[in-house]
Amino acid sequence: MIKYTFIKKNSIKIYLNNFSKEFSKLLSRKKYSQHFILVDDNTVNLCLPVLLKGIEILRNATVIEIFSGEAFKNIETVQQVWEQLTEHRADRKSVLINLAGGMGCDLGGFAAGTYKRGIDFIQVPTTVLSQADAAYGGKQGIDFSNYKNQIGVFKDPAAIFVNPEFLKTLPAEQIVNGFAEVVKHSLLDGGKFWKKIYSIENLSSVNWKKIVQQSCEFKLSVVKADPYEKGLRKILNFGHTIGHALETYLLNNNVDALHGYCVAAGMIGELYLSHMICGLAEKKTRKAASYITNHFPSVIVPEAFYNELITLMKQDKKNRDGQIQFALLKDIGMPIINVTADEDIILQSFHFIEECYNVEKSL
Repeated sequence: MIKYTFIKKNSIKIYLNNFSKEFSKLLSRKKYSQHFILVDDNTVNLCLPVLLKGIEILRNATVIEIFSGEAFKNIETVQQVWEQLTEHRADRKSVLINLAGGMGCDLGGFAAGTYKRGIDFIQVPTTVLSQADAAYGGKQGIDFSNYKNQIGVFKDPAAIFVNPEFLKTLPAEQIVNGFAEVVKHSLLDGGKFWKKIYSIENLSSVNWKKIVQQSCEFKLSVVKADPYEKGLRKILNFGHTIGHALETYLLNNNVDALHGYCVAAGMIGELYLSHMICGLAEKKTRKAASYITNHFPSVIVPEAFYNELITLMKQDKKNRDGQIQFALLKDIGMPIINVTADEDIILQSFHFIEECYNVEKSL
C-alpha cells in the first residue's frame, strides 16, 4: 500500500495489494449508509462480478450503468448519475464506487463531488490509462461544448484500489491507449524510468503491476508538490495541448479517437516544439518520436484543417492572456512549463507529426 499525503490534514490511500481484503476493511470502517457502484457497458460484465465476488458488503449495492467512451463524458451522463442517486435516496453518508476506466473515474468523481455538495467516492480504475494516470490527482471533470475537461472540481477520492487483474480483461488497443501516459511520465522523469520504458518492445510481455506502480508514484510525487496545478503539476500536460486538440477535432467529426493515441501524437508534436524552442537535442527528439511511432497508431489531421486545431488549442484551459501554453522538455527528464509558441511553429509541429508517422525526415 502507498499512503500519499495530498495536502495537509488530508490523505489518500492507494491500495495496490490485497484488493478484496483491504477494500472490505475500508468499507466496514467507513460505515456508509448506502453503496453505489458506477460501471460502464464494459466493466459491468468484465469487472463487476470480480468486485462483488470478493467483497460481500457490496452485494446489495445499487449499480449505475453508463456508456463508455469520451463521447459520453458530458453533463447529460452526469445528470443520469445524479438522477439515480436521487431516485435511490442517496444521502451525504453514501459512497459512489467508480469501477471504470479514465472517463468513468473522471465523470464519477465529478458526479459525486457535486452531488449534495459532495459525497465520498472511491476510484477502482480498470484500464492501464486510469491505473497509471487518470485516477490520481484529485481532478474530476467532464467535457463541455466540444472542449476537453472544461467543467470540473478538485475533489479527492476516499481511497483508490488498483487491481492489475482487471487489465487482463482489456483488448490490445486499450493497453496501447493507456501506455501513452506511461511514456509521458517516463519522458518527464527521465533517468531509469525512461530507460526502462524505452527498452519495452512488446507490450504483451510487460509486468503491468510494476509499471503502473512506478507511473503512479511519479505522478503522485508531482501532485503532492502542487495539488492545485499552480506550477510544477503543469508538466503533466506534456503532449496534451496538441493531443486534446486532435482528440476534440476527431470526436467533433464523428471519428472514434482514443485519448492515448491522440496524446501520443501530441507528444511527437511537442517534442518538435521542445527541440525548436527549448533546445532538446535533435538525437533525443528523434529517438523519442521514433519510439512513439513504433508503439502507437497514427493520428493525422489533413493539412486543410490545421487552423481548426489551432482554434481548438486557443480554448485550452491552461492558456493565459490568449496565448497557447505548453509543457515542453529542455531535456529528457527536464520539463519546462508555461512555454508559448508562435502559430507558425505550431503548424510546423503538425507537419512533423505527419512526417514521423509516414517517413522519418530530418528536423
